[in-house]
Amino acid sequence: MKRRIKQYGALVAAGSMVALLLAACGGSDNGGGSTPHLITNIAVPNSASPAFSFDISYADQGKYFLADRNNKAIDVVDTTTNKLIAQIPGGFAGNGATTTESGPDGLIGLPGTSTLYAGDVNGVKVFNTSSQTLTKSIPIATTGNRTDEGCFDPDDHLVAVANPADTPPFLTFINTDTQAVVSKLNFNGSSGLEACEYDASTKSFLINNDGTAVNPDGELDLIPASSVTAGQPTVTKAFPLGACVPAGLALGPNQDVMVGCDPGAGDPLITLILDRTSGAVLAKLPFGGVDQIAYDKTSNRYFLPARHWVTSGTAAASGFTPEMAIVDGTSRTIVAQVAVGTGAHSVAVDGPSGQVYVPFQAGSAAFPNGGISVFSVH
Repeated sequence: MKRRIKQYGALVAAGSMVALLLAACGGSDNGGGSTPHLITNIAVPNSASPAFSFDISYADQGKYFLADRNNKAIDVVDTTTNKLIAQIPGGFAGNGATTTESGPDGLIGLPGTSTLYAGDVNGVKVFNTSSQTLTKSIPIATTGNRTDEGCFDPDDHLVAVANPADTPPFLTFINTDTQAVVSKLNFNGSSGLEACEYDASTKSFLINNDGTAVNPDGELDLIPASSVTAGQPTVTKAFPLGACVPAGLALGPNQDVMVGCDPGAGDPLITLILDRTSGAVLAKLPFGGVDQIAYDKTSNRYFLPARHWVTSGTAAASGFTPEMAIVDGTSRTIVAQVAVGTGAHSVAVDGPSGQVYVPFQAGSAAFPNGGISVFSVH
């Protein structure tokens, strides 16, 4: 999760007080003439005050899971009824002085199973979502900083988790069979780490690097899984991203990978689609200010909630009107934009139900109190 919310959290809330209406724009909608729209808002206890602090989310097997710091729990929503059915405790840090000192953070599920990893301050916690119990705590560091986002390699039974605020930032690789840490990769000179994905076609980990001396506004790094299993994880390719400051990452169809950008004030708000083998830019979309993004194979669409979106299309420190862009995976174009709630930066898609889940803070009249919005994919 991007740390920029620490700097602009109050401005996000202030800039989003205007009531937002659902709107579609740009391109043709491939959903049989229908437009993605708000289905319902799900209330979450204790989410109005203090401002709802949440992080990464995940959907699988008819359940939606959200890292909820206000309640020091993992929220569980039934995607059939869209009801909050549980809040799984785990001894999380909760709301700290900054997001770096807060938890839960990144969620990594093993699809088709009941195993869920959740980042927290100083480590990772493993849960059985069927019994709703904590099964193991894995210490990562003792710096008081959070272990944040991560990704799963089903081929080698590995989970990679990032510590973005440590010096240097680093990735930790955990064996999902033994729950043992097997290796670690330092990113010397990096200003931080963001989302990662495992690419089965190239058997590599991809991770957004916030900035290096060579690429100060970010790069996409590639780590062969073979280097991890050999005990010497190594970045073998670094794709420059220009004035991006990368946050979200999602593998799309063919060899596409989408990089969601959250650039600094004054730079254009953009989203990039790259060829994940060569790093060639396949599309540069005029939309940005995002954190987590998601791709849905069922609808062949990407979903990009942008808490830092402004109508001018130029990144700013205030005046946000949060929206979610929907991008067609084939044409690589924006087919719709819909209003989302204040601070919306997390997203997960439940493909079977055709629903998109976007949590939000109290702010605008259309999205009051703080909770979880549910949208249709078409």
